[in-house]
Amino acid sequence: MSYFIAAKMALPALRQSQGNILNIGSKVALTSQGSTSAYAAAKGGVLSLTREWAVDLLNDRIRVNCLIIAESWTPAYQDWADKQPNGEKIIRSIKERVPFENRMTRTDEIANAALFLISEKSSHTTGQHVFVDGGYIHLDRALIGK
Repeated sequence: MSYFIAAKMALPALRQSQGNILNIGSKVALTSQGSTSAYAAAKGGVLSLTREWAVDLLNDRIRVNCLIIAESWTPAYQDWADKQPNGEKIIRSIKERVPFENRMTRTDEIANAALFLISEKSSHTTGQHVFVDGGYIHLDRALIGK
């Protein structure tokens, strides 16, 4: 609901400024992870809203995109790992599954992608789901180690 309400409330200003909307999505909308049905459904809705709004707002020249994040290294992730009995092993295992450089995405990499998508440098980009994940979602895990 928060995405919908925020967009609805911002729409008059967006129409006036011909600004754009950047939604933040999650790998869980596409991959699932178990025991997160409500979260997965909500994030799937974000992807659908992104494409629907991109169509609805074409005539207003408002671009709408979604940045999709997978495993991103944050203080919250570190806190979670610290509470696990084998946290370092879990983190190592996750990193090993990220095809590009076997590491989690840094927050500055996410910020840079967001800045690009909201800037005029992506002035003809709308309705897109953009992944900043080191290939985590789309690349075949069999590529790891080659």
